[in-house]
Amino acid sequence: MKLDTARLTLEPFSEHHFEEASHIFTDDFVKKYLFDNKELSQEEVLSFLKTSQQTFREKRHGLWIIAITGNEKLIGFTGLWHFFDKEQPQLLYALLPAYTGKGYAREASLKVMDYAFHQLEFPHLDASCDTPNLSSHKTAEALGMKKLKEEGINDQSTTFYRKLKPQS
Repeated sequence: MKLDTARLTLEPFSEHHFEEASHIFTDDFVKKYLFDNKELSQEEVLSFLKTSQQTFREKRHGLWIIAITGNEKLIGFTGLWHFFDKEQPQLLYALLPAYTGKGYAREASLKVMDYAFHQLEFPHLDASCDTPNLSSHKTAEALGMKKLKEEGINDQSTTFYRKLKPQS
């Protein structure tokens, strides 16, 4: 389920991405907002990758690596992932700090959103972010998502966004 954009290559995570994935998952910038500063063990990173692979096999979605086309180096990931015990997965995106502010999260996420709406037939797509993470708010808004609510979860304020499937 490889997805490409004008500048990016998106492909499902696999074991050969483990080392680079581990670097991204444990990066201070990424873990601050995605994992509430929790240190992930190598086993936890591997578990994410294996869960993603299984979800792709069973449900045709999971986590895609983000690489700049023509460069094999991973700069982040995007995908559809289950959070907060919701039935439908949410949009997720994370980039290494050197690659933020260049439109990569928006570009990759738009491709995943298109896939979710047109291949998986999702009626809507949600995303959530830590309320203080202003760059994630900007990305969600640039994707055409509308703010639904703010909620306290695990002693942190979380903002929820939603985009409805575009009418054909």
